[in-house]
Amino acid sequence: MPSVKELFSWEDIKETFPLTAIGARVCYSKKSLEELLKEPKVSSPRERAEFLSKLANWKHYSVFAHSFAYKKVGRENAIYLGAKYFKTYWNESRPDYIGVSLRHYLEELTPDEQKEVFEKLSQVEVPIKPWSQEGNVTLLGGTYRGFGYFVFYIGGISRVATHQMVRHTALNFSQRSQRYATERENRSVIPPSFGERAKSLFESWDKMANDLYRVLTEDLKIPKEDARFILPHGRSSTIVVSAPTPWLLDFLKKRTQKAAQWEIREIAQRMLKLLKPHLAKVEFALPAEF
Repeated sequence: MPSVKELFSWEDIKETFPLTAIGARVCYSKKSLEELLKEPKVSSPRERAEFLSKLANWKHYSVFAHSFAYKKVGRENAIYLGAKYFKTYWNESRPDYIGVSLRHYLEELTPDEQKEVFEKLSQVEVPIKPWSQEGNVTLLGGTYRGFGYFVFYIGGISRVATHQMVRHTALNFSQRSQRYATERENRSVIPPSFGERAKSLFESWDKMANDLYRVLTEDLKIPKEDARFILPHGRSSTIVVSAPTPWLLDFLKKRTQKAAQWEIREIAQRMLKLLKPHLAKVEFALPAEF
């Protein structure tokens, strides 16, 4: 049976390739989205391709899941790829089609083949212009082809909420790493249920954690990946989330319900508000829950 690299090419995925750079930079940086968009590793086609090529050499393939494409490959091939590869997308309503990510494609290439692909992608002039924003949620972009695929940037979200979010394993995630990005100036998200007394206590603890983190990392030279053990669970973070539209809708259906915790419910409501205007533009029919 054929493989992904035999049925797809770099040209199939070039439309959403630049979005992988945002996911990649979020992992290593505490900068805002506005700052990241100005970085050469994100904005320059050549430097973007060189940066992402290094990540591929290091086998850091997860960020490439934010670039996705659908293709008609025949029913037998589509079912085979859907069964063999994790996080492809196949739907019985269009059995001849399969959706795969750039990750699936790159993992099958030799180092020389990868080098050639990134050289070609360095010539792709596709600027990253976020589509829309609602509060701390930004719809970065995506594709209307097939069943659609959309990429979100979420800032100022607690690790409490991201731990709930990543349980939805059909989605793809890139989160700011406490191993690589410093937490010295960061703060925690404070729940709205906290009154003045609780808020004051929480802020005192948050400051104490910051002071202790600084002592551990600067004075005692403890690695950031170990010093993070003392940080509060509610620390503010940044995460990039992407998925085929049907899987996004499944996540949003569950997390916009009243039973969901307040923070992830607010995030899901904002994501849904941003996504709704684009649903009618998706090529293939989608579930009608919303």
